[in-house]
Amino acid sequence: MLEKLGLTGQSVAVLRALDKLPKIGRDAVLSEMTGESGISAEQANQVLDFAQLEGNPEELLSQVAGMVGGNEVGETGITQLREMFSVATLSGVAESRLSLDLSIARGLDYYTGTIYETFLSDLPGIGSVCSGGRYDNLAELFTSQPLPGVGASLGLDRLLAAMEELGTAQRSSTPTQVLVTIFNPEWMADSFRIASQLRQSGLAVEVYSEDKKIGKQFQYADRKGIPVALVAGEEERASGCWQVKNLSSGDQTAVSEDSLSEYLATLLNG
Repeated sequence: MLEKLGLTGQSVAVLRALDKLPKIGRDAVLSEMTGESGISAEQANQVLDFAQLEGNPEELLSQVAGMVGGNEVGETGITQLREMFSVATLSGVAESRLSLDLSIARGLDYYTGTIYETFLSDLPGIGSVCSGGRYDNLAELFTSQPLPGVGASLGLDRLLAAMEELGTAQRSSTPTQVLVTIFNPEWMADSFRIASQLRQSGLAVEVYSEDKKIGKQFQYADRKGIPVALVAGEEERASGCWQVKNLSSGDQTAVSEDSLSEYLATLLNG
């Protein structure tokens, strides 16, 4: 399309402006194209009209085929996209899961084929959570063998934020079953001693690593998904027991050290 409009030399600037279309809108992109890219308003409007074509993939490809007729790169792109949509459908991917968006311009100055973005249908406003494309020459710096490639990057932070908002993220992020708290830094040795004993009984145990208030330690365990925390203050030390706090229910029970591993195994195995 850019070649047909005589904009090949300004392709990087045009595509950079076009990539902002979802964020800043048509008028702002038009202003940027005509201002920074040095193209005419008529050319900019034709680029935007093309980018904002809508319809199902087959309808769009038929429209675009007529616009890029005679251009080898354009015709190759049409053929590849048709094949991709056909294979995806035959592979069982629902048509509702795929769409053709002619406005996606990210990376077109270095990708050599199809580029793609992934959105969450239940939370589209969060933006793309996975994107990538085809880059035939990616490995040429490291080998003389032609190695075409297709890759993608995952927006992990954005995806996790979306999962939390949608309530699909699992709370547990650790194999730890029991957190041994530090009630008093001077008694830290006892925390490591009981942790060692519990590990020998087959439990996954972690000792909190900082001198912080017990409430902060409980918050740490809850945030990581650790189900149980152990606390021993002056009274517990004097009586040879530990307070076992179930972080899900909030229940707290004093258990002697001799019975602790058995009690925890029963509690955790429910």
